[in-house]
Amino acid sequence: MPVQYLLDTTILLHWLRDDAFAARLEQRYALSSSSLRPLICEVSLGEMLAMSRRRQWGEHRRQRLAEMERQVVAVDISNRDVLDAYADLSTLAQSSGWALFHGKNDLWVGAATQATTSHLLTTDKDFLPLQSLAGWLDSGTAFPA
Repeated sequence: MPVQYLLDTTILLHWLRDDAFAARLEQRYALSSSSLRPLICEVSLGEMLAMSRRRQWGEHRRQRLAEMERQVVAVDISNRDVLDAYADLSTLAQSSGWALFHGKNDLWVGAATQATTSHLLTTDKDFLPLQSLAGWLDSGTAFPA
């Protein structure tokens, strides 16, 4: 059975740019050819839309974002499993003093990953403390070397 991946905003940016890093991700994880469409946390979509407005993206890039949105499944953060995972992860991060606690959007991404039992792909080093703790941070994740 194929692995279900949840893509962090950092990965979405590379995918949107269709850059060399995105090509390596595709080669390793087969995101576009998998029978399972990649997941994203709906918070990441909000981050992408905010970035598109803040940076005044042109029509071509906005169309690429809309196309990318059709290729993924957004995880609803009002889902009770996501809310419970958020509460658990936030409590753990705060009590451990992790930087992840400061990035509330990252907590939502982590909660969506945990609730969907998917594997997180990210380049965000704030997730590193979870690498040995959580089974959902993909061991071959896209962290920079």
